[in-house]
Amino acid sequence: MSLALIVRQTVSPDIRELEKDRDIRGLIRFLSDHNYKIRNQAADALGRIGGSALPMLHSRAEHGDMVDRLGIVEALARIKNPDSTPVLTNILSKDPSNEMRWIAAIALGEVGDPDNIPVLIAALEDLDKYVRYGAVLALEKLGWQPENNEDQVKRFVAFQEWSAIPGIGDVPVGSLMKYFDDPDPKIRASVVTVLGILGDPHAEQICERAMSDPDPDVRWKASLAFPQCKVPLLYLPRGFFRRIRTGKSLFGAMVLNQFFLGLGYFYLGKWWGVLLFVLSFSTASLLAIPYGVVESYLLLYTVASLSVIHTWYIGKEMPDL
Repeated sequence: MSLALIVRQTVSPDIRELEKDRDIRGLIRFLSDHNYKIRNQAADALGRIGGSALPMLHSRAEHGDMVDRLGIVEALARIKNPDSTPVLTNILSKDPSNEMRWIAAIALGEVGDPDNIPVLIAALEDLDKYVRYGAVLALEKLGWQPENNEDQVKRFVAFQEWSAIPGIGDVPVGSLMKYFDDPDPKIRASVVTVLGILGDPHAEQICERAMSDPDPDVRWKASLAFPQCKVPLLYLPRGFFRRIRTGKSLFGAMVLNQFFLGLGYFYLGKWWGVLLFVLSFSTASLLAIPYGVVESYLLLYTVASLSVIHTWYIGKEMPDL
């Protein structure tokens, strides 16, 4: 059996017929199929159909269900027509979905038009690391080489080659600091580490932000890095103190103990809180028989108010509250 026959037999008969009939609308429906092989075959079929499929693909690329749009951009990448550049550029520059921006960057590289290089260089500053990675791969596919130190920093950041940045020479620190806005704490930690290695005094501009970061690893890397950037050591504890608390809520624990005595302690990690909860409500239930429900629970809530004060005191001793 020939290889060509094997390939034909693995292609969905529906897709083969749709391609034969040049049924673009029908092939587009398969771009969102749950089976990735079917999606791939539909995109390949549209790629072979070529330019006549572009008007419908372009009209649907920027609106509608994202699963459909991802498949449409994939098909545009197969067609490789420069006429798709405005649509792909708009997605890369403005789409709120990082997945759409990512695939648009890759598609621009597949189109193969060197005129796409400027928009891809701009995408190296995207807040999403996957978009930056897609953009730098597309740029390399187009034969781009960084022309200055700023573009070199962008390239290394996109590939997350952090150790290579200090070797550039005159590193534009301002360009590097932009990446501290990345939502990934590992990226932020890497940025402050490199800034510490560079020892540039301008890095102190983001010292307070780094020391206040909600991620503990970023804060630790900042405490190691910023003394080398001429930030006074005495400033660091105050900056650390102002960090965003991401631990449990002390107020929440106090409320729990007021209305469900013991659960507030358990919420704070005290295993005996559950025992206290069972004991307190069992006692209240027993007292309700001779004294009444209202009286017994009033007594319980009075005792619970004392536990609220105790909760506040023990919570203040816990570092993440």
